[in-house]
Amino acid sequence: MRASLLALGAVVALTGCGVVSNVTDRITGSGRQAFDGQFFRASLAFDREAPADFVVRVQDAGRSVTGAREAGRYEATKHCIEFFGNSAAVWAVGPDSPDEALVFDGGALVLTGRCEG
Repeated sequence: MRASLLALGAVVALTGCGVVSNVTDRITGSGRQAFDGQFFRASLAFDREAPADFVVRVQDAGRSVTGAREAGRYEATKHCIEFFGNSAAVWAVGPDSPDEALVFDGGALVLTGRCEG
């Protein structure tokens, strides 16, 4: 009985910390962020020696260029916050660039920018 109460207490404590929900989201994918009603695979590349400069690739951008733009912005924002403590980014080709300036590579939207730190 005592072990059951301790286990229940541990589950309640973990739930309060958000650990259980984070694990559940990762398993089910329910924590994924949708942009313009679509889910995108986005990746951000940077040089460890110069993390301010980055390139974001958003796969299958043709499903929604609007959503792909925002998915790219989201990835860059996370990166800049993680490395520089703020979300400020200066874009060479970014989510607010005109349509004719956007770069596509094999169906992926490619955005480039730099975190201001």
